[in-house]
Amino acid sequence: MTASSTATPSAPDHRDPAVHPVTPDRLQWLEGELTRWQADGLLGPDAAQAIRGRYVASRRFTLARIVLTLGACFVGLGLVWLVASNLDVMAPLVRFLLMVAIWLGLVVASELLAARRSRAGDVASPVVGAARLLAALAFGAVVFQAAQSLQVPAYEPLLVGVWGLGALLWAYAVRGVASLVLAVGLLAFWFVWEVLSAGDGAFAVSTALASAALAMVSVGVLHLVLSRRGSLAAWRSMAAPWREVGAALALVALFVAALPYAWGEAQGSLALWLGLGLAVVLAGACFVEGDRVDRIEVGLAALAGAMTVGLSLWRFDESVSDTADLSTEALARAVLSVLAYLVVASGYAVLGGLRDNSRITWLATAALVVFVTVQAFAVFAPILSAAALFLVVGVVLLGTGVLADRGRRRLVSEAKEVLS
Repeated sequence: MTASSTATPSAPDHRDPAVHPVTPDRLQWLEGELTRWQADGLLGPDAAQAIRGRYVASRRFTLARIVLTLGACFVGLGLVWLVASNLDVMAPLVRFLLMVAIWLGLVVASELLAARRSRAGDVASPVVGAARLLAALAFGAVVFQAAQSLQVPAYEPLLVGVWGLGALLWAYAVRGVASLVLAVGLLAFWFVWEVLSAGDGAFAVSTALASAALAMVSVGVLHLVLSRRGSLAAWRSMAAPWREVGAALALVALFVAALPYAWGEAQGSLALWLGLGLAVVLAGACFVEGDRVDRIEVGLAALAGAMTVGLSLWRFDESVSDTADLSTEALARAVLSVLAYLVVASGYAVLGGLRDNSRITWLATAALVVFVTVQAFAVFAPILSAAALFLVVGVVLLGTGVLADRGRRRLVSEAKEVLS
């Protein structure tokens, strides 16, 4: 087989750990590069074939993957709901043993399926990912059933924390990305719930979200740092859920802080300060050990956190419910909120380009559209129409894009001069 062939290599008798799934576009690019390298005499046919054999085409999002993931979520949540309904026809011990049996059965079934798919050479099976996600969801049913049997109240953040920790350990044990997304979401939910149990002010809500965001982005970036050094190269794919969920939480935190409502006094709890302190320590480690893009990503999360705290502290005695009588201070806060969100969302859109991650770019774009829409109707309606506000933000974004493209072209030109 030559490097220019686009045929997929024959499936091995067992999965080679060195074989990695990539998108079809990237695989096509690699094959083109291999052809050019051979034509230039930089690479021999055997070496090109060996390099090509390390990669297999795989789409990230397919209809099968989406349907299987949704099905696993519905079945898993159905199990948790089944526990919540008490299953009064059974004794508590019988209910608990039933849930444990279901959970262990799913664990065994998912790993048997993974072994079978590995022998067949299927390196990115959505069926295996859905089965592992279902096992992680079923563990939640075990946790809640155990708490119910021990007469522990169901509305306890500790239960969500235990569920999230178990899902996290399972995700790393099997390197399951879908299970890790669930685990990261559960741990974030647990932390925010734990903070809210000690106080329900807007400051606690937004600052907890921002702290969780900074911590998760930092953990994801540390995955990249360690993988580049070779110590955790196998876990590089586990960085994306941390970073992407962290980005989403940062945008949500700033969104909550920018809302023109009075939600109570600015007060925090021990859990909030500990979480914030841990996030700062992790971010500091990223700044010391990471590269330029790593620092940009962590710095963006830190900037979103700082703006969130600032807007959360800038509160009014009463909610801004009558926009016709908007005070100068409230208007100034609203304008600064829009500017802050524009900076952070645009930063994440640029970061998506730097990381070649379209999901972050689309997330930032959608968040900005929703934010501007809410602000247009909540605050700026008597001053600017929604259309006018969108026009203003759009002009700013276009100007930012033009400047960014000019910078890119200048860098390319300088690089060509250096090479010549």
